[in-house]
Amino acid sequence: MSYVIVSDIHCHQWSTFSNFTANGVNGRLQIILDELMRAARHAQSIGAKFIVCAGDILHVRGSINPEVLNPLQERVKEILDMGLDIYAIPGNHDLAGKDTTQLGNAIQTLGQTKSDHGTFHVINEAQHVYRDDHVLGFVPYRMTTELLMADLEKLTHHASYERADVFIHAGIDGVLIGVQPHGLTGEMLADFGFRNVFAGDYHHHKEVVPGVWSIGATTHQRWNDVGTKAGFMSVDDNGKATYHATHAPRFVDVSGLDEDDMALAADGNYVRFSGPEMTSAEIAELRQFLLDSGAQGVVIMAPKKTAPTARSGKPKTGAVTVDESVANFINDATDISALVDRERLKRECSEVLNAARAVTEDA
Repeated sequence: MSYVIVSDIHCHQWSTFSNFTANGVNGRLQIILDELMRAARHAQSIGAKFIVCAGDILHVRGSINPEVLNPLQERVKEILDMGLDIYAIPGNHDLAGKDTTQLGNAIQTLGQTKSDHGTFHVINEAQHVYRDDHVLGFVPYRMTTELLMADLEKLTHHASYERADVFIHAGIDGVLIGVQPHGLTGEMLADFGFRNVFAGDYHHHKEVVPGVWSIGATTHQRWNDVGTKAGFMSVDDNGKATYHATHAPRFVDVSGLDEDDMALAADGNYVRFSGPEMTSAEIAELRQFLLDSGAQGVVIMAPKKTAPTARSGKPKTGAVTVDESVANFINDATDISALVDRERLKRECSEVLNAARAVTEDA
């Protein structure tokens, strides 16, 4: 009998591109809850009796917002009423402190959700669970790799550990491009000899090495998620894992795409464009094009181009803009290789400056 895995749900009162439903629920929170229900319905369709959550159900550490908790708890009850149990480990965002404790675990309250048909199990220490011919191993968030590895080693003392699918909340090196390695590799996890290891924390779905998976977030949540694969997973009796892509809007960057590809990427998603100077009319035209292409929200990061003014007498002198200064430096530099495309370099520098000017998103 198969089961379903979700992770990094990050229920929150998101502000970017958000509104409110008729019931007053944050619009982006509602999208997350709808994706959680989609995973539950898939579980039901394949005959699963339980769902595993590998951490970060909530987003804001050490705080529970009733306008987030109440809709979440209502959705959890709906899923339990479907006859599905939920097994959940806390992630770092679910905790008030640096390490897992029952007292400091915000999702502990979800374990009190009442249903005659299912139970929400909160797991606060390393342990095995037998369920429907599956052997499941759980390690909640640990503040150091050393503590995590010690808990995983304890799980190998179990008689059936080689049949176990193990769930942790820890980022694995190599999953996210540009993130510095911190010492937890797929090979280290595979060496324990479990059937599968499924890791929450990093918001990108990937099989790191055979049998070791980064689950990925249930939905995209911030611009940091551009280019990542979100969704949920299912696992069959033989341990075969399948990825199911999210149906929720994604955060996409359409900079540098041609018009046709830009329109395809924008459809149904949150869109960001960064580029060189544009007039107000050009920015408005691009924004409308992206909205007409189906974008659910648009951010354009481009410095506004001012119309040239007539000059009389000798030219005015004064400070140049940062963009102009960088462009002039690249133009005049004599130590840049002739193989370097200076125009492209100027565009890339402009994109970096535009990103720095952008309004800071939800932390």
